[in-house]
Amino acid sequence: MLNWENIGSLVKPAVTLGLILLVGHFVIVALLKMMKRGLERGKMDPSLAQFLLKTCNIAFHVLIVLSALNTIGISTTGILAALSAAAVAVAVGLRDSLGNVAGGILLLLSPRFLSGDYIRVEEDEGTVVRVDLLHTTLRTIDNKLISIPNGVLVNSHIVNYTREEKRRVDITFSVSYDADTEQAKQVILSVLMQHPLVLKQPEEPVARVMKYNDSSVDIVTRSWCSTPDYWTVYFDLMEQVRGALERNQIFIPYPRLDVHIKERETVGK
Repeated sequence: MLNWENIGSLVKPAVTLGLILLVGHFVIVALLKMMKRGLERGKMDPSLAQFLLKTCNIAFHVLIVLSALNTIGISTTGILAALSAAAVAVAVGLRDSLGNVAGGILLLLSPRFLSGDYIRVEEDEGTVVRVDLLHTTLRTIDNKLISIPNGVLVNSHIVNYTREEKRRVDITFSVSYDADTEQAKQVILSVLMQHPLVLKQPEEPVARVMKYNDSSVDIVTRSWCSTPDYWTVYFDLMEQVRGALERNQIFIPYPRLDVHIKERETVGK
């Protein structure tokens, strides 16, 4: 039969366990808030900061639970052994997902890109929205979301368009063989030099003959701009250079084929 002494022996450990878990939870919440403020002041990448906060949250709560069980006299050795066996079984069953988790950790700890970067991965490209443990999410320029497994990203060729502060704008313009190429180069170069977003460093804009095609001469232009201004400069130059060439009677040719018909002499019988 249960008496007050037996009831007390059961209630006391339960109350102790509950108090430790409750106080520990609020302490963990306070620590995580302090960590979050510190990470924000340190300007850490949001995805990495979120990963660290989640990891610490899980680790701290597991530590509090184990400490609470030890405090009330429950051995945690068997629990840890059972958890280890379960972890092995889960690892075998979810080896592909664990590969993505490992890839996510590698991407966060040694980042090849950060949140907000515009990247291209094989046939997909977009702005990095977030890096989770399993997937990295990109937002395309037409506002679609693409989720790419981290295991794929770690082993893929990644082009990061926004990591550097400056980008070079390479555009090729074609003029006819009848045009004065030196004049065409000067007209094109004047447009580049006058554009307010084109930089003079690390080198001034250039315009040089690049290639001789069947019906045109290619003039390649190279100019530098700030990375956020890349597409503005690109589209402006595409429009302004054509207008400048036409004002100087220099036209962009289209493919032309001259056909010469030669009459065959009639041989008398």
